[in-house]
Amino acid sequence: MKIKREYSIVALVLGGIGLLVFGINFLKGLDLFQKRNVYHAVYNNVSGITGASPVYYNGFKVGQVIKTALLPGGSGHVVVSFQINEEELVISKDTKVQIYSADLFTRALQMQLGAGALAEAGDTLVGDVQLSLTDAVGAQIDPLKAKAEGMITKVDSVLNAFQQMLNKETVSDIDSSFSSIRDALASLSSTTDRVDRLVAAESATLSATLRNLETVSASLARNSASMDHIFTNLDTLSADLAKGRLRKIMDDMAQATGELKTIMVGINKGDGTMGKLMHNDSLYTNLNAASRELDLLLEDLRVNPNRYLSIFGKKDRLPKLSDGDIERIGKVLDEQKK
Repeated sequence: MKIKREYSIVALVLGGIGLLVFGINFLKGLDLFQKRNVYHAVYNNVSGITGASPVYYNGFKVGQVIKTALLPGGSGHVVVSFQINEEELVISKDTKVQIYSADLFTRALQMQLGAGALAEAGDTLVGDVQLSLTDAVGAQIDPLKAKAEGMITKVDSVLNAFQQMLNKETVSDIDSSFSSIRDALASLSSTTDRVDRLVAAESATLSATLRNLETVSASLARNSASMDHIFTNLDTLSADLAKGRLRKIMDDMAQATGELKTIMVGINKGDGTMGKLMHNDSLYTNLNAASRELDLLLEDLRVNPNRYLSIFGKKDRLPKLSDGDIERIGKVLDEQKK
Protein backbone atom coordinates (compact mmCIF):
# COMPACT_ATOMS: atom_id res chain seq x y z
CA MET A 1 0.00 0.00 0.00
CA LYS A 2 2.88 2.28 0.80
CA ILE A 3 4.51 1.70 -2.64
CA LYS A 4 1.22 2.26 -4.40
CA ARG A 5 0.83 5.51 -2.52
CA GLU A 6 4.30 6.67 -3.66
CA TYR A 7 3.49 5.86 -7.27
CA SER A 8 0.33 7.82 -6.93
CA ILE A 9 2.24 10.83 -5.62
CA VAL A 10 4.77 10.60 -8.47
CA ALA A 11 2.02 10.28 -11.02
CA LEU A 12 0.21 13.22 -9.46
CA VAL A 13 3.39 15.35 -9.56
CA LEU A 14 4.09 14.43 -13.19
CA GLY A 15 0.51 15.09 -14.08
CA GLY A 16 0.71 18.47 -12.41
CA ILE A 17 3.92 19.28 -14.24
CA GLY A 18 2.32 18.22 -17.50
CA LEU A 19 -0.74 20.34 -16.80
CA LEU A 20 1.53 23.25 -15.92
CA VAL A 21 3.48 22.92 -19.18
CA PHE A 22 0.28 22.54 -21.13
CA GLY A 23 -1.24 25.54 -19.41
CA ILE A 24 1.79 27.68 -20.00
CA ASN A 25 1.92 26.73 -23.68
CA PHE A 26 -1.81 27.20 -23.94
CA LEU A 27 -1.51 30.67 -22.52
CA LYS A 28 1.26 31.32 -25.02
CA GLY A 29 -1.02 30.19 -27.82
CA LEU A 30 0.88 26.93 -28.52
CA ASP A 31 -0.92 23.78 -29.42
CA LEU A 32 1.15 20.80 -28.15
CA PHE A 33 -0.72 18.44 -30.37
CA GLN A 34 -0.03 20.30 -33.62
CA LYS A 35 3.12 19.67 -35.68
CA ARG A 36 5.34 22.73 -36.15
CA ASN A 37 8.63 23.61 -37.85
CA VAL A 38 11.18 25.93 -36.28
CA TYR A 39 12.94 28.59 -38.34
CA HIS A 40 15.40 31.36 -37.55
CA ALA A 41 16.03 34.95 -38.64
CA VAL A 42 18.87 37.34 -37.77
CA TYR A 43 18.35 41.02 -36.89
CA ASN A 44 20.37 44.02 -35.76
CA ASN A 45 17.64 45.14 -33.38
CA VAL A 46 14.73 43.10 -31.96
CA SER A 47 13.21 45.83 -29.77
CA GLY A 48 9.68 44.81 -28.74
CA ILE A 49 10.08 41.11 -29.66
CA THR A 50 9.74 38.64 -26.78
CA GLY A 51 9.60 34.88 -26.41
CA ALA A 52 5.85 34.85 -27.06
CA SER A 53 5.55 37.42 -29.85
CA PRO A 54 3.14 36.26 -32.58
CA VAL A 55 4.00 35.53 -36.21
CA TYR A 56 1.47 36.70 -38.83
CA TYR A 57 0.89 36.14 -42.51
CA ASN A 58 -1.53 38.61 -44.14
CA GLY A 59 -2.90 39.44 -40.69
CA PHE A 60 -3.48 35.77 -39.76
CA LYS A 61 -1.50 34.23 -36.92
CA VAL A 62 0.56 31.25 -38.18
CA GLY A 63 3.07 30.85 -35.34
CA GLN A 64 5.01 32.57 -32.59
CA VAL A 65 8.49 33.35 -31.35
CA ILE A 66 9.99 30.77 -29.02
CA LYS A 67 13.44 32.23 -28.30
CA THR A 68 15.76 35.20 -28.88
CA ALA A 69 19.52 35.00 -28.40
CA LEU A 70 22.73 36.81 -29.33
CA LEU A 71 24.81 35.27 -32.08
CA PRO A 72 28.20 34.06 -30.91
CA GLY A 73 31.32 35.87 -32.11
CA GLY A 74 30.53 39.33 -30.75
CA SER A 75 28.81 40.60 -33.90
CA GLY A 76 25.95 42.07 -31.87
CA HIS A 77 23.31 40.46 -34.08
CA VAL A 78 20.30 38.76 -32.53
CA VAL A 79 18.84 35.49 -33.78
CA VAL A 80 15.11 35.00 -33.36
CA SER A 81 13.75 31.47 -33.39
CA PHE A 82 10.08 30.96 -34.19
CA GLN A 83 7.82 28.07 -35.01
CA ILE A 84 5.30 27.88 -37.82
CA ASN A 85 2.35 25.53 -38.14
CA GLU A 86 3.41 23.12 -40.89
CA GLU A 87 -0.12 22.51 -42.08
CA GLU A 88 -1.00 26.19 -42.42
CA LEU A 89 1.95 27.62 -44.38
CA VAL A 90 4.57 26.42 -46.85
CA ILE A 91 7.74 28.55 -46.61
CA SER A 92 10.43 29.11 -49.28
CA LYS A 93 14.06 29.93 -48.63
CA ASP A 94 13.73 33.52 -49.89
CA THR A 95 10.83 34.28 -47.53
CA LYS A 96 11.32 37.55 -45.66
CA VAL A 97 10.49 37.72 -41.95
CA GLN A 98 9.86 41.33 -40.96
CA ILE A 99 9.55 42.84 -37.51
CA TYR A 100 6.67 45.34 -37.63
CA SER A 101 4.19 47.13 -35.38
CA ALA A 102 1.03 45.06 -35.08
CA ASP A 103 -0.57 47.92 -33.16
CA LEU A 104 0.53 51.00 -31.28
CA PHE A 105 2.23 49.03 -28.49
CA THR A 106 2.87 45.53 -29.89
CA ARG A 107 5.71 44.38 -32.11
CA ALA A 108 5.37 41.10 -34.03
CA LEU A 109 6.74 39.15 -37.00
CA GLN A 110 5.08 39.01 -40.39
CA MET A 111 5.87 36.59 -43.20
CA GLN A 112 6.43 37.81 -46.76
CA LEU A 113 6.57 34.59 -48.78
CA GLY A 114 8.98 34.22 -51.66
CA ALA A 115 8.85 32.09 -54.81
CA GLY A 116 12.09 30.13 -54.45
CA ALA A 117 12.86 26.61 -53.29
CA LEU A 118 11.13 25.31 -50.22
CA ALA A 119 12.83 25.86 -46.88
CA GLU A 120 13.49 23.06 -44.46
CA ALA A 121 12.95 23.10 -40.74
CA GLY A 122 15.83 24.87 -38.99
CA ASP A 123 16.74 27.09 -41.97
CA THR A 124 17.63 30.75 -41.43
CA LEU A 125 15.36 33.10 -43.35
CA VAL A 126 15.88 36.73 -44.39
CA GLY A 127 15.28 39.17 -41.55
CA ASP A 128 13.96 42.71 -41.99
CA VAL A 129 12.93 45.48 -39.58
CA GLN A 130 10.17 48.00 -40.14
CA LEU A 131 10.23 51.21 -38.15
CA SER A 132 7.86 51.20 -35.24
CA LEU A 133 5.05 53.70 -35.10
CA THR A 134 6.89 55.76 -32.52
CA ASP A 135 10.11 55.61 -34.57
CA ALA A 136 8.25 56.57 -37.75
CA VAL A 137 6.53 59.45 -35.99
CA GLY A 138 9.86 60.45 -34.48
CA ALA A 139 11.51 60.38 -37.90
CA GLN A 140 8.79 62.73 -39.18
CA ILE A 141 8.88 64.95 -36.11
CA ASP A 142 12.67 65.33 -35.86
CA PRO A 143 12.99 67.52 -38.99
CA LEU A 144 10.02 69.59 -37.83
CA LYS A 145 11.62 69.89 -34.42
CA ALA A 146 14.90 71.05 -35.95
CA LYS A 147 13.05 73.60 -38.11
CA ALA A 148 11.05 74.79 -35.10
CA GLU A 149 14.22 75.21 -33.05
CA GLY A 150 15.84 77.17 -35.88
CA MET A 151 12.71 79.32 -36.23
CA ILE A 152 12.62 79.99 -32.48
CA THR A 153 16.28 81.05 -32.64
CA LYS A 154 15.55 83.43 -35.53
CA VAL A 155 12.50 84.85 -33.76
CA ASP A 156 14.57 85.38 -30.65
CA SER A 157 17.22 87.20 -32.71
CA VAL A 158 14.55 89.38 -34.33
CA LEU A 159 13.04 90.22 -30.95
CA ASN A 160 16.46 91.10 -29.58
CA ALA A 161 17.08 93.32 -32.61
CA PHE A 162 13.72 95.04 -32.11
CA GLN A 163 14.49 95.48 -28.43
CA GLN A 164 17.80 97.12 -29.28
CA MET A 165 16.17 99.29 -31.93
CA LEU A 166 13.33 100.48 -29.72
CA ASN A 167 15.46 102.69 -27.50
CA LYS A 168 14.51 106.22 -26.52
CA GLU A 169 16.22 107.83 -29.52
CA THR A 170 14.55 105.47 -31.98
CA VAL A 171 11.13 105.98 -30.40
CA SER A 172 11.67 109.73 -30.63
CA ASP A 173 12.59 109.42 -34.32
CA ILE A 174 9.48 107.32 -34.95
CA ASP A 175 7.31 109.91 -33.23
CA SER A 176 8.91 112.62 -35.38
CA SER A 177 8.27 110.58 -38.51
CA PHE A 178 4.60 110.13 -37.62
CA SER A 179 4.33 113.85 -36.90
CA SER A 180 5.80 114.62 -40.34
CA ILE A 181 3.33 112.20 -41.92
CA ARG A 182 0.44 113.90 -40.12
CA ASP A 183 1.65 117.31 -41.31
CA ALA A 184 1.98 116.01 -44.88
CA LEU A 185 -1.54 114.58 -44.76
CA ALA A 186 -2.88 117.86 -43.40
CA SER A 187 -1.12 119.77 -46.21
CA LEU A 188 -2.50 117.33 -48.77
CA SER A 189 -5.99 117.78 -47.37
CA SER A 190 -5.61 121.56 -47.59
CA THR A 191 -4.39 121.30 -51.18
CA THR A 192 -7.34 119.07 -52.04
CA ASP A 193 -9.73 121.61 -50.58
CA ARG A 194 -8.16 124.38 -52.66
CA VAL A 195 -8.40 122.26 -55.80
CA ASP A 196 -12.06 121.54 -55.04
CA ARG A 197 -12.78 125.24 -54.60
CA LEU A 198 -10.89 126.06 -57.80
CA VAL A 199 -12.84 123.45 -59.75
CA ALA A 200 -16.10 124.74 -58.32
CA ALA A 201 -15.19 128.35 -59.24
CA GLU A 202 -14.10 127.45 -62.76
CA SER A 203 -16.82 124.90 -63.42
CA ALA A 204 -18.55 127.25 -65.89
CA THR A 205 -15.31 127.77 -67.83
CA LEU A 206 -14.59 124.05 -67.86
CA SER A 207 -18.11 123.33 -69.08
CA ALA A 208 -17.71 125.87 -71.89
CA THR A 209 -14.36 124.36 -72.84
CA LEU A 210 -15.85 120.88 -72.95
CA ARG A 211 -18.74 122.16 -75.11
CA ASN A 212 -16.23 123.76 -77.49
CA LEU A 213 -14.32 120.50 -77.69
CA GLU A 214 -17.53 118.68 -78.47
CA THR A 215 -18.33 121.26 -81.19
CA VAL A 216 -14.86 120.87 -82.72
CA SER A 217 -15.15 117.10 -82.58
CA ALA A 218 -18.55 117.18 -84.26
CA SER A 219 -17.21 119.53 -86.94
CA LEU A 220 -14.30 117.22 -87.62
CA ALA A 221 -16.71 114.30 -87.85
CA ARG A 222 -18.87 116.16 -90.36
CA ASN A 223 -15.87 117.18 -92.46
CA SER A 224 -14.11 113.84 -92.28
CA ALA A 225 -14.79 113.18 -95.98
CA SER A 226 -13.19 116.51 -96.95
CA MET A 227 -10.22 115.84 -94.71
CA ASP A 228 -9.79 112.44 -96.28
CA HIS A 229 -9.88 114.05 -99.75
CA ILE A 230 -7.24 116.60 -98.70
CA PHE A 231 -4.96 113.91 -97.32
CA THR A 232 -5.43 111.91 -100.51
CA ASN A 233 -4.39 114.92 -102.60
CA LEU A 234 -1.35 115.45 -100.40
CA ASP A 235 -0.37 111.82 -100.83
CA THR A 236 -0.77 112.15 -104.62
CA LEU A 237 1.30 115.36 -104.68
CA SER A 238 4.04 113.77 -102.59
CA ALA A 239 4.09 110.77 -104.90
CA ASP A 240 4.34 113.01 -107.98
CA LEU A 241 7.19 114.99 -106.43
CA ALA A 242 8.97 111.82 -105.49
CA LYS A 243 8.55 110.36 -108.96
CA GLY A 244 9.14 113.53 -111.08
CA ARG A 245 10.75 116.78 -109.94
CA LEU A 246 12.45 115.35 -106.89
CA ARG A 247 13.98 112.62 -109.03
CA LYS A 248 15.25 115.26 -111.53
CA ILE A 249 16.74 117.35 -108.70
CA MET A 250 18.53 114.30 -107.35
CA ASP A 251 19.87 113.46 -110.82
CA ASP A 252 21.12 117.06 -111.32
CA MET A 253 22.83 116.99 -107.95
CA ALA A 254 24.48 113.70 -108.79
CA GLN A 255 25.66 115.11 -112.15
CA ALA A 256 26.99 118.30 -110.50
CA THR A 257 28.79 116.23 -107.89
CA GLY A 258 30.42 114.17 -110.65
CA GLU A 259 31.54 117.29 -112.57
CA LEU A 260 32.91 118.86 -109.38
CA LYS A 261 34.82 115.67 -108.71
CA THR A 262 36.27 115.76 -112.24
CA ILE A 263 37.36 119.40 -111.78
CA MET A 264 39.00 118.60 -108.44
CA VAL A 265 40.86 115.67 -110.00
CA GLY A 266 42.15 117.99 -112.79
CA ILE A 267 43.24 120.62 -110.27
CA ASN A 268 45.08 117.97 -108.25
CA LYS A 269 46.83 116.86 -111.45
CA GLY A 270 47.84 120.48 -112.31
CA ASP A 271 45.52 120.89 -115.29
CA GLY A 272 44.11 124.33 -116.18
CA THR A 273 44.73 127.74 -114.63
CA MET A 274 43.71 126.71 -111.10
CA GLY A 275 45.84 123.61 -111.29
CA LYS A 276 48.90 125.56 -112.45
CA LEU A 277 48.25 128.21 -109.82
CA MET A 278 48.19 125.55 -107.09
CA HIS A 279 51.09 123.43 -108.35
CA ASN A 280 53.37 126.01 -110.17
CA ASP A 281 55.22 128.39 -107.82
CA SER A 282 56.49 130.65 -110.66
CA LEU A 283 53.06 132.26 -111.15
CA TYR A 284 52.82 133.04 -107.43
CA THR A 285 56.39 134.41 -107.47
CA ASN A 286 55.69 136.66 -110.47
CA LEU A 287 52.47 137.94 -108.92
CA ASN A 288 54.29 138.65 -105.67
CA ALA A 289 57.09 140.55 -107.49
CA ALA A 290 54.57 142.55 -109.51
CA SER A 291 52.68 143.42 -106.35
CA ARG A 292 55.88 144.63 -104.69
CA GLU A 293 56.84 146.78 -107.67
CA LEU A 294 53.36 148.26 -107.70
CA ASP A 295 53.71 149.10 -104.00
CA LEU A 296 57.09 150.80 -104.70
CA LEU A 297 55.57 152.81 -107.53
CA LEU A 298 52.63 153.99 -105.47
CA GLU A 299 54.87 154.94 -102.58
CA ASP A 300 57.16 156.93 -104.87
CA LEU A 301 54.11 158.60 -106.43
CA ARG A 302 53.00 159.63 -102.94
CA VAL A 303 56.43 160.96 -101.98
CA ASN A 304 57.43 162.55 -105.31
CA PRO A 305 54.31 163.37 -107.26
CA ASN A 306 56.15 165.98 -109.32
CA ARG A 307 58.07 163.30 -111.12
CA TYR A 308 54.89 162.03 -112.70
CA LEU A 309 52.78 165.16 -113.22
CA SER A 310 53.73 168.36 -115.06
CA ILE A 311 52.74 171.87 -113.98
CA PHE A 312 50.30 172.17 -116.92
CA GLY A 313 48.74 168.81 -116.43
CA LYS A 314 50.77 167.07 -119.11
CA LYS A 315 52.38 163.77 -118.53
CA ASP A 316 56.14 163.70 -118.47
CA ARG A 317 58.12 160.74 -119.34
CA LEU A 318 58.07 158.44 -116.38
CA PRO A 319 61.44 158.70 -114.67
CA LYS A 320 63.42 155.64 -113.95
CA LEU A 321 63.92 154.88 -110.29
CA SER A 322 67.44 154.63 -109.10
CA ASP A 323 68.68 151.84 -106.85
CA GLY A 324 68.80 154.27 -103.94
CA ASP A 325 65.19 155.24 -104.50
CA ILE A 326 64.11 151.62 -104.63
CA GLU A 327 66.00 150.85 -101.41
CA ARG A 328 64.53 153.88 -99.65
CA ILE A 329 60.98 153.10 -100.74
CA GLY A 330 61.44 149.46 -99.65
CA LYS A 331 62.48 150.55 -96.16
CA VAL A 332 59.44 152.82 -95.88
CA LEU A 333 57.12 149.97 -96.88
CA ASP A 334 58.77 147.59 -94.43
CA GLU A 335 58.35 150.11 -91.60
CA GLN A 336 54.67 150.56 -92.49
CA LYS A 337 54.11 146.81 -92.43
CA LYS A 338 55.68 146.58 -88.97
